[in-house]
Amino acid sequence: MTSPTRSEHRETLTTESVIVPSIRAARSSDASGVLELLRELGYTALDPSEYALAFESVTAHPEMRVLVAEDESGRLLGLLSLSHRPQLRLGGTLVTIDELVVAEHGRARGIGRALLEHAKRVGVELGARRLQLSTNRSRESYARGFYVKCGFTEVNSAVMRLK
Repeated sequence: MTSPTRSEHRETLTTESVIVPSIRAARSSDASGVLELLRELGYTALDPSEYALAFESVTAHPEMRVLVAEDESGRLLGLLSLSHRPQLRLGGTLVTIDELVVAEHGRARGIGRALLEHAKRVGVELGARRLQLSTNRSRESYARGFYVKCGFTEVNSAVMRLK
C-alpha cells in the first residue's frame, strides 16, 4: 500500500480537524504576521520597509479590505485581501480577491474556505455583480481544485503584464 500524497493527506485532515477561525479586518499590529503569510505564498523578496508602507496604504484604502483569520489565541492562520470598484462592462461593482493564503500549520482545516465565504458575503454587502480571483495553475490549491470546490468557475482569460 502506498502512502497518500500530500493533497490526499490534506483532504483527509479536512474532515478530522476543521478550525472555525475568527475573521476580522487586519490591524496595524498584524503587519508582520501578514508579511510572513505573504512569504508563505511565495513572495519572499518583499522589502520590509516598502511592504510596511504598502500595508498601511492598502489597509487604509477605501476600496480595499484586508481580512485575517486567527485562532482562539490570536495567532494568524490566514489572509485574504480584496479590492472593489465599479466596472463599466458589468454595470456595477467588481470584487477581486487579490491575495489568499493560509499558513502552513493551518492548511486543509477549513480556513481558506472560511475566508472565501467571508469574501462572498462582502461581495453581497457591496452589491457586487462579480467576485473573481486569479491564481497560478502551478499552485497546489489550483491542482486540488480548491476554488472550483468553493463555487468558482475557471474562465478562458489571460493575465497580461508590462515588464
